[in-house]
Amino acid sequence: MKSSQAEGRIANLNKRAIDFNDPQYDNSQHTFSILKHRMAVQKALGLIEAKIQDPPTLGELATFSGLSRTYFSHVFKEVMGITLRDYLIQARLERAKDLLGNIDLKIKKIAYEAGFCDPNYFCRFFKKKIGLNPTNWRLKLIHMNKNLIIDRIR
Repeated sequence: MKSSQAEGRIANLNKRAIDFNDPQYDNSQHTFSILKHRMAVQKALGLIEAKIQDPPTLGELATFSGLSRTYFSHVFKEVMGITLRDYLIQARLERAKDLLGNIDLKIKKIAYEAGFCDPNYFCRFFKKKIGLNPTNWRLKLIHMNKNLIIDRIR
């Protein structure tokens, strides 16, 4: 996942956290709890982003956030709308898609950089989730960039 995407998600959490006109902030205790949850998830997102090649475990994220594993898992889903597992999958795929734009990187290297241990599994998984294998995704990016450059020249 691009750093800017993670920053965007964090900024959105911050915006939502301080939007006290939102009806869900009807009492101060509830508001404090929501803010605390969002801050815990925000901290976890930063750690995930920093370590996407070898993302922290649920236990590590929970400890880092000062919550139990079960409660952190619940809070993460409550705040993000998806499970931690699904978020990690999305983050890895986004990272891989970004890296595929660099034609100097081999697919094997991209698989490892995106946190996949097996390049063959990465290729199968990427195709299953994205609909194109990594090589064809890269070709699509190259074609889109080529068209963008041509449009700018015109």
